[in-house]
Amino acid sequence: MPPVDATPDLSRRRWLILLSALLSFFAVAVTFFAVPPLVPELARRFALSHLEIGILMGAIAVPAIFLSIPLGAAIDRWPARAVGNGGLLAMVVGSVIFALAPSYAVLLVGRILFGIGGLVINLLLARLITRAFAGRELALAMGLFNATYPAGMIVMFSFHPRLVVALGWRGELLVLAALVLLAIPLHNLVVPGRLGGATRLVEDTVGPRVTRPLAALAVSWMLFFAAFASVFTFAPEWAGGGPQALLTVTLVTWVSLLLNPVVGILIDRWGHAVRWVVCGELLLAVVLGLMAAGLLAPVPAMLLIGLTAASVPTATYSLPGRLVPAARVGFAFGFITAFSNLGTLAGPAAAGALRDAVGGWSIPWATLAVLALLGAIAALLVGPGRES
Repeated sequence: MPPVDATPDLSRRRWLILLSALLSFFAVAVTFFAVPPLVPELARRFALSHLEIGILMGAIAVPAIFLSIPLGAAIDRWPARAVGNGGLLAMVVGSVIFALAPSYAVLLVGRILFGIGGLVINLLLARLITRAFAGRELALAMGLFNATYPAGMIVMFSFHPRLVVALGWRGELLVLAALVLLAIPLHNLVVPGRLGGATRLVEDTVGPRVTRPLAALAVSWMLFFAAFASVFTFAPEWAGGGPQALLTVTLVTWVSLLLNPVVGILIDRWGHAVRWVVCGELLLAVVLGLMAAGLLAPVPAMLLIGLTAASVPTATYSLPGRLVPAARVGFAFGFITAFSNLGTLAGPAAAGALRDAVGGWSIPWATLAVLALLGAIAALLVGPGRES
């Protein structure tokens, strides 16, 4: 008798699973985006350069570079509820260490530990949603899932000035740690102890794990994040600094928040996910090029980048379930996540180093535009027939 597939059980509770995923991922997002509003405070208190700020922003990605692939493969087999609890607890500990850090080195330790927990949660939730929404509404679910990230940025960039006045920067970060704790009960209520045996047919487990389409998607995702992570790290300074600049940068996330689900619906209905990735990265390259030339003001620049933030993540996250067998979805998400976090680490650090070296924004933005263009070219290599 073939093994029983747990997907039908997940399908029946798919919207509750998505709700739990949104809460957990929101906790990841607000802590990830806590650094950009704190740049002036951290730079003053710890005497940090732009390069060190870029490294601090990207440090959350360090564990993912090395651990995403093995963790992705392991999550295909490990008990889902226990894995989620471990990831959430690691996030809590990392958040507390960062909030109480007496030095730059301890800030990095807290950021990296949080990154490990956030990585586990990201991979687990992406796999759960792919399984629960298999065959229907997958791109919509991924659109809502990815909308959580811009929602986190909006909250942090909008409310940071009030929170830091009321609580201090350390108190603000401790509140974020408490938010992670709130995600744990719903996770334990909704997520099954085990997913059961995903139907592991012979064709699901033979052949190369990394195919050309998956590799191309990973490279495209890496180059997108190298450019995009640099934008939301340094755009507040480029836009003039201060609370008004933070609000201007949140335009990226407002557009993304509103349009992520719309893109998901369109992909579910008409397919062409790869085209959404290509067009989104081409638009990002054009906008960054115009920013480098001084031809685009902050408000329209952020609005246009918001369009790329709506199209590329939703389309990218809808593709692994189409590119690999069900038994390897966790590995596929781990693989592309390793690459995206390499971009998240390298992009802001390189942009910060260029800014320190040249003292202006034209060269950093132009360099990032080239990376986005290369990302669009890589997406084309995913190939036809993978879009629907």
